[in-house]
Amino acid sequence: MKKRRTALFLAAAMVAACGLAACGPTAPPEQFTPRESATVTIFTTNDMHGNLTGDGQSTIGVVQAAAIKASTPNALLVDAGDATQGASFASVSHGADVVRMMNEAGYDLMAAGNHEFDYGADVLLENAALADFPILAANVKREGKPLLDSSAVLTAAGYKIGFIGLTTVSTATSTNPALLTGVTFEDEVETAKKEIAALKDETDALVLICHLGDNEKAVSCTSEQLLNGLSQAEQEAVDAVIDGHSHTVEEKSFLSPQGGDHGAQHVKSIPILQTGVNFTNLGKLTLSFRDGEQGAAVSAEGEALDCAAAMNYETTEAGKEKAQKVQETLDAIQLQQDEILGETLCGIASPLWGGYICYNYVESRVVETAYGDFVTDAFRYYAEQFAKNEKIALPVVAVENGGGISQSLPIWHSGGGNVTRGDVLSAFNHGNLVEVLKVSPAELFAAIEAGLATTGQDESGLLLRGRVSGSFLQCSGFSYTYDPAGEAGKKVVEVKLADGTALDRADTENKLLLATNNYVSASFAQGEKLGELGGEDILIEDYILYLSGQNSGMLDYQCDYGRILIADDKSPETYTAKLRVMRGDAPQANQTYTLSVDGKETQNVTTDGEGYFTVALKKGAHTLRLAETDNFVYVNNYSGTGVAEGGGEEPDYYTKEGYYRFCFYSVPDQE
Repeated sequence: MKKRRTALFLAAAMVAACGLAACGPTAPPEQFTPRESATVTIFTTNDMHGNLTGDGQSTIGVVQAAAIKASTPNALLVDAGDATQGASFASVSHGADVVRMMNEAGYDLMAAGNHEFDYGADVLLENAALADFPILAANVKREGKPLLDSSAVLTAAGYKIGFIGLTTVSTATSTNPALLTGVTFEDEVETAKKEIAALKDETDALVLICHLGDNEKAVSCTSEQLLNGLSQAEQEAVDAVIDGHSHTVEEKSFLSPQGGDHGAQHVKSIPILQTGVNFTNLGKLTLSFRDGEQGAAVSAEGEALDCAAAMNYETTEAGKEKAQKVQETLDAIQLQQDEILGETLCGIASPLWGGYICYNYVESRVVETAYGDFVTDAFRYYAEQFAKNEKIALPVVAVENGGGISQSLPIWHSGGGNVTRGDVLSAFNHGNLVEVLKVSPAELFAAIEAGLATTGQDESGLLLRGRVSGSFLQCSGFSYTYDPAGEAGKKVVEVKLADGTALDRADTENKLLLATNNYVSASFAQGEKLGELGGEDILIEDYILYLSGQNSGMLDYQCDYGRILIADDKSPETYTAKLRVMRGDAPQANQTYTLSVDGKETQNVTTDGEGYFTVALKKGAHTLRLAETDNFVYVNNYSGTGVAEGGGEEPDYYTKEGYYRFCFYSVPDQE
């Protein structure tokens, strides 16, 4: 399985083949000297998404990871992808600043995740050239040639450890295709087979470092399916899997039967390790080596250290010195970025909700959201200007995929807040362009249908679904009504333009002028591209400045404008939301507060003994705020946000009881 010591057997074979007399004197056989037994510790991260700073309470950060590595003998530090895209720390430099920090922290290698491709293959190659470590993607080719390194061999404690990098083939459809010209993603299992054959006899241990995950609904090949696709001999060659992509914590073992002495069977355990998302955990893969004449025997164990365990990890003086250097580099980069990201664009009266609002669930992939309305209004506004300049007399509409809105436009301060460049960049960090297309009503119907993943609606109004879809369309210039329980592909009941004109789903002759990002535009295969309006984030920033300029420097948008409607809506006219008031970790029991709903209606509410209160609301989305606290809360009976109870597989999919978005946090007492 692993590299063998062959000198002794080679000498004996030569004697047998030619005899001492014919071949002359031979040197004595080489004496085998085993290497010392050793333990190598591989610390792992995945799906950092630019969140490298860490707060020490819920996130670890690159400084502590570097300190831990430097404090541990025979240690390596590796990443399983999606490091260079996400938070504004990554987006402002298209991932280059993340790579600089990984260099400083002492990363030894990483696998390319799907979001490493969000800025395009050329930018990925620029980041790879900047890295002091290899970036691996064995199954990614451009024009038939490897785009990045397929594998790498690292030596620790005298043992050679091979790493094979694999990126999910779903990247081809989840990333802007215009940025992947000539790039192909080959089958993960077949690629792994080839790479294992090339490395297994040249290394003492073999690790698959993958960006696949464990969600069978999201990818065609999970890390466990990858191992299942290998032969028994190939499984025997693999010692561990370091995983990413699904944002889950994986501390499981894949059991592979092996042939033992005299035909007996025993079981090999291959750990699969993934650490969640945003540096909330740090993976620790321990490889224990014992050398022998038939090669190194190795056993592997994996665990995910949570934030508390990582922050309390015993560090040496060398580790503390390393942490100081990494922190100094981080501070210098952040100082440079702060000037760009901290620039205020305008004030904001209430949050524009979108992206991740509750637990691990993107609101804008299921229901109409304020940010979705705002963004599509921006697209349509500039598309109307384009139509005027080009003398195009067509109805103008706009769409944005829910998966393209990464987060809400936040509000941080009591009584109002500021919108910064960093806020916009964090929400629209995919590097998309906004394009103008000429499309038919039939194509628009088909695009809407493609994003509808609902399976029904219960009596409370909650929309049921097997999974959310990033293709769910937010819209401007038209509204659409759909049946949640309808047959897939036939859910849309009606599409109406803003002037009330109903569109025909079979109409391929008439045309609309559509503005959308170039990821979505690729799905309009029959559409005619007429032009580009500019970068998505820049366009949104310009629209913010335009609207706030019309309103004395303040941005004010309501929760939704009734553009996405439910046929035969089962929602009652009012529903009850249950929320909690906290001060730190302490529930605020038996207290009375002043509650505002959508910045207008106010009422007094009183918490119970556990800090909860209830409020009756009209069906739909609402922004709630207590006068005495410093934050806003979003609730919506259609998505279940702030309404559905935790504790059960289905409800947990929609929300998680006690998650901070459903709590009002009191302003701490002044010292």
